[in-house]
Amino acid sequence: MKYLNTILCTVLCVIFLSCGSGSVDEGDLQQNPELRQTVLTIVDSIGVEMGDSCYIFGSIEGLGYTQDDNIAVLDRISADIRVFSHDGEYMWRAGGRGGGPGEMHNPLSLFLFPDGRMGALDPWRSGLQIYSRDGEYQGIAMDISNNVHIYPETVNDSSFVSLKTEFIIEDGAAPQIAVFVALFEMSAEPEITYWREEMEADFSTAADLAQKYLLAISIAVDTLNNIVYLTPYSGTDYVIERYSLDGERLTDLELEIETVPLTEEEIHIAEEFVRQRLSNLEGGEPQYNVHVTDPITHRLPVIDLEIDSCGNLWARRGTEDEPYFDIWSAEGELIGNAVMAGAGSESRSWEFELCSNRILVYDTDPDLYQKIYIIDIDDLN
Repeated sequence: MKYLNTILCTVLCVIFLSCGSGSVDEGDLQQNPELRQTVLTIVDSIGVEMGDSCYIFGSIEGLGYTQDDNIAVLDRISADIRVFSHDGEYMWRAGGRGGGPGEMHNPLSLFLFPDGRMGALDPWRSGLQIYSRDGEYQGIAMDISNNVHIYPETVNDSSFVSLKTEFIIEDGAAPQIAVFVALFEMSAEPEITYWREEMEADFSTAADLAQKYLLAISIAVDTLNNIVYLTPYSGTDYVIERYSLDGERLTDLELEIETVPLTEEEIHIAEEFVRQRLSNLEGGEPQYNVHVTDPITHRLPVIDLEIDSCGNLWARRGTEDEPYFDIWSAEGELIGNAVMAGAGSESRSWEFELCSNRILVYDTDPDLYQKIYIIDIDDLN
């Protein structure tokens, strides 16, 4: 997870609908000439293979725009949060590898709060490390040393939605493991649980469970309309579950799309990614099986969920070789799509962060070195 293919066309086109809603027939969506089209360009990038260490990334574990419109990047290898200007110039860093106050060992998740504070979840350093908007260490906001929160999405200055696991041991029963998505108030215990699955805790198939129930889930929170979106593993079905922030189940978003089998090479790449990801989460080689024995055989219908500045949901299709997003309104209506042309099949491992009027992109499994691309969105309003 440390590198990025250096060959990328300098201009990428994205077709998307603006914030206005409207009724669109699903079968004619891609051919509808009335859809507003916007051409975007990569305006800058951050990251070098050699040179200034401020621009060298080891393993990006999270990024996004701060309340000051700067770019914050959590790097697991250097164990720090680096802050860059809106245009990609290095400004300062918080944390760093070590055992002193504010230093980290193996940070796994980035938190960006509305009040400007930043956080990095590091179970090897007792939990959620908090830094001011200027990088000053402010202490631990949440004690966590195991069963960490994964894919956190901040809701306000004191709560977030994330994926988490729980071991269940009862007298006379086989141990169980639960995987759930919930709202948390700076605690290991959930306030509201939206989705939950329980299964036998079989450590011989841990990698299989991780691939389907940890790494195949996407989460997004629309704080404008108080909606939680998530995509549990569903094989070849395009299903996005929706919940109100207070836990009410809303109508699912569903589409009929063509299924795409994974090639043997793609299955091998996915298995290696699971092994490496589990090793990263454990800070070394885990004491359980990290080899997939029952691999996913088809491309997942949805592999990423993002919210734009108008509260529309962008759902990336995993069946496509190049980035392709379905755009859904907060009311649950399919209103457009977004396509990135010229990216190539290597972009299947790209991670997108849709932030206000820009998109940040990095590769989770690059060939050479890791880089962040900054893509402008001209007009979402």
